[in-house]
Amino acid sequence: MYELKSLSFLCCLVGIFYQAAIAIDTQERAFLQGVRPMGMGGAFTAICDDENMFFYNPAGITAIQNNRIQIFSLGVSIDEHVTNAYSFYNRHKEDFLNFNDLSSQQQEDFVNEIYDKMLSYHPNVLISLPNIFFIKSPIDVKQNSLSFGLGIFSYAQATLKIDKTSLLPAITYKAEANGIGVLPVAFRISSLERIGLPGELSLGINLKYIYSLVNSHRDLSINEIQGFDFGHNFFNAMGFMTDFGMLYSLNSRWRFGLDVIDIYSSELKYKKANISFGEKKDDEFQQDYITQIDPSLNVGFAYQPEKIYYWFGNYWDSYNKLILVFDLRDITNKQEPLSTTPLKKVHMGVEYKLTRLLALRTGFSSGYPTFGVGLGNSSINFGYAFYGEEKGLLPGDNPSWTHKMIFSIRIS
Repeated sequence: MYELKSLSFLCCLVGIFYQAAIAIDTQERAFLQGVRPMGMGGAFTAICDDENMFFYNPAGITAIQNNRIQIFSLGVSIDEHVTNAYSFYNRHKEDFLNFNDLSSQQQEDFVNEIYDKMLSYHPNVLISLPNIFFIKSPIDVKQNSLSFGLGIFSYAQATLKIDKTSLLPAITYKAEANGIGVLPVAFRISSLERIGLPGELSLGINLKYIYSLVNSHRDLSINEIQGFDFGHNFFNAMGFMTDFGMLYSLNSRWRFGLDVIDIYSSELKYKKANISFGEKKDDEFQQDYITQIDPSLNVGFAYQPEKIYYWFGNYWDSYNKLILVFDLRDITNKQEPLSTTPLKKVHMGVEYKLTRLLALRTGFSSGYPTFGVGLGNSSINFGYAFYGEEKGLLPGDNPSWTHKMIFSIRIS
C-alpha cells in the first residue's frame, strides 16, 4: 500500500508541474546527447544503465550497482556542413593559394562556385568537457534501495549560416556555452506484489542548475561585420530545472521507461554580460529578454532477447549480448504534435556487445539511419556515432547529419 500511495502521489505531481509548464514559450534545452544513445537512434529512455541517465532518465541510476567516478571526458560533434566545407577547401586548395595566378575567367568561375557551394553550408560544432560525475552505489533501504549522484557538465556550441541576398551575403550566427549541475536521486522498489504487479519499479528525479552564455545575431551583413563588437552581444542567464523518470522492469528481458525532461523550469532571464572587445554602442544590440524551456515527455521500452530466430525452429543464442530499444520522444510538443509528425517522434535501435570491450550499434532516428561503436572498459572509453536528425517539421524537410565522438576516463 505504501508503494501504491507513493506512486499515485508522484503521478499527481507530474501532472501538476507538467500542465503548469506547457503554457509557457520555449527555447532550446540544455541537453547533452550521448554517443551510445545516438548510435541506437536516440532511443534510451528504457535502458539508462550508464551515465547517460543524467540527461535521459534519472531513474536509471538504480541500475548502476557500483560506485562510479568520471574524472574527464572530451566530446566533439561536427555536422556534415563542416566536413563538406573542409572537403571543398581540400579540392580547391591550389585555387585558394594561387588565386592571383588564375585567369580572369577562372577567378570568376571560382568565386561563383564558392558562392553557390560554400554559402549553402551552415556548419555546427559542439565541444564538451570535462564532464565529471560521481555515482553512489545503491544504499539498501529494507528490501528496496536508494541511489544518488552528482554531475557537472559543460559544452560550447557554435552555428553559422550565410544567407544569399540580392546584394551582399548576410550572416546569422549563434555561439553558446552552457554549464549544467545535475543531482539525480532515485528509489528502487524491488517488489510490487502489494499492488498485484510483477517486477520492480524505479522512480527518480534530476535537480538541475543551468548557467547559459549566448552570443547571437541575425542577418548581419558583410559590411556590418567591420567594426562590429561581438563582445557587447553576450547575454547570460541562470536557472533551476527538474526532470522526472520512471523505469519498470517486468523481468530480466522487458523494461519500460517514462521521462519528463524539464518538467519544472524557472525563467531564464538573459542579461547583457560584462564582456567587451571595443567601444560600446548600445543602440546596435538587442535588449535583455526572458525565456522558459518547455517540458519534453518521452516513453520507451527495451527488450533483451534470449534467442534470435532466423528460420522456423532455428535460432542463435544471444547470450544476453543483444538489446532492442524503442522510444517515442517529445510527444507532447505543441509545435510538432504527434498527430501530424508521428515519424519524427519515432526512435529505435539495437546494440550488440561483440566482445567485453566492443559494442556495435545501429538504429533509426526520425526515419534517418544511425550507426555507432563503443570501445573500452570500466576505466577508459571511446565512442563514435554517426546519425541523422530532422531539424524541420517533417522528415525530409531539413535533415542534418552529425559525427559525434567522445573519450572518457572513469574510476569504478
